[in-house]
Amino acid sequence: MNVIELKNLTKHYGQARGIVDVNLTVAEGEVFGFVGPNGAGKSTTIRTMLGLIHPTSGTATIFGKSCSASPEMRTDVGYLRSEVFYYDGMRVMDLLLYSASFYKKDCIRRIHELAEVMDLDLMKKIDDLSFGNKKKSALCRDCCTNLS
Repeated sequence: MNVIELKNLTKHYGQARGIVDVNLTVAEGEVFGFVGPNGAGKSTTIRTMLGLIHPTSGTATIFGKSCSASPEMRTDVGYLRSEVFYYDGMRVMDLLLYSASFYKKDCIRRIHELAEVMDLDLMKKIDDLSFGNKKKSALCRDCCTNLS
């Protein structure tokens, strides 16, 4: 089974080209890296796959669900931007609790579980974290706030 299928996926921004006729399949269990130079269309493709923007033409499916027509598809996938920006003076735990408050969720147990697995110091200030630990914080935030 293909987990991701893009068929002639195209996105134009007025007269500007975003992506043109992107075709891609990723099979179940396959690991796929999406790399390329700035301006190649990686972000446009991913945002289209997530249904955050609509394609000009073509189709995109994830787990067999249309990316344009199935908002519930987003409950099965996650997206972590390459750049994450936070309030530098905040501690990791404060950031995670603040983020969870927007979703009215009690994520304390899950935060501690994820921090232990990822070896993430919840008491460190964001501006004292390495790039990798900032990414771990973002991943922890997303995993906690997207719980059903």
